[in-house]
Amino acid sequence: EILEKCACNKDTITSYLSELISTIFFDEMVIISTCNRTEWVFVAPDPEKAMNMLFNQIKKTTHISESILRKHAEIYHDLDAMSHLFQVVSGLKSMVLGENEILSQVKESYAVCMEFGATAAYLNKFFQLLIATGKEVRTVTNISKGAHSISSIAIEALKDVSPNFMDSPMLLVGAGVMIQRALAKLASIGHQQLWITNRTMSKAESLAELYPNLSVIPYASMKRELDRFNTIYLGVHSTQYILTENDCKHLSKNKVIVDVSLPRCVDPKCESLGIGRCITVDKLESVANETIKTRETVIPHVQACIRVAIS
Repeated sequence: EILEKCACNKDTITSYLSELISTIFFDEMVIISTCNRTEWVFVAPDPEKAMNMLFNQIKKTTHISESILRKHAEIYHDLDAMSHLFQVVSGLKSMVLGENEILSQVKESYAVCMEFGATAAYLNKFFQLLIATGKEVRTVTNISKGAHSISSIAIEALKDVSPNFMDSPMLLVGAGVMIQRALAKLASIGHQQLWITNRTMSKAESLAELYPNLSVIPYASMKRELDRFNTIYLGVHSTQYILTENDCKHLSKNKVIVDVSLPRCVDPKCESLGIGRCITVDKLESVANETIKTRETVIPHVQACIRVAIS
């Protein structure tokens, strides 16, 4: 719930940079926001004063008290901060150990902040080294071999809570990376009853051309069609709930709703309606932990790459 409120899209990142980089307290800043982290990386002449100002700005943006923010925050300085970021970009601090998506997410975040003018000599050099090291780690070690994504982990969780989900209709809401990865996984395991809906119809139709067992329904009629589907899988970037308590209260029982969005796009109140099970990002960690065991042996090799990069 805290992470959800702290999540940043491009507009939110721009807003933070506008408020902070224009002051004397910050020299440079990059903001990284993914499905399981939001991080403010900055260079400042007086870190403590900068930290106070940052917490105040997060409080204003999220409406979370500063005491709660400080309770949940992890703060790193100097070499500890550098080490932490190298571990992040290498996939050592991802929910799914070694996953590849974090590297592109860090790269995109850096590009947005650099384009804004929030980076200069120090963070430009540092993030270029970070990204290069992330690529090297994946080339010279097996950290990403067989790596799962959040989407594929969600499918594994779905198998656990609904073993027969392959035999019933499933609706996917969205057409972005999360949904594309879910589709690839579902197609590989042979799901035959897939439907998709998206605000931009052409994107859903393009995906339907790639997958013979995928049909499209108009986004405008989605809520009227919900009861047709035993499984509803959502991966949408939205500042508002796509499914509200009112949308779900008339659904028949035994539905499974999977929401891999952050912020969530299914109202948490839906879980109390008794319509079935709801799988969200924060519930996937136990499933993800099962995938870690096969790749733990390469961690010392990855850490050696990081030590070389830092030195």
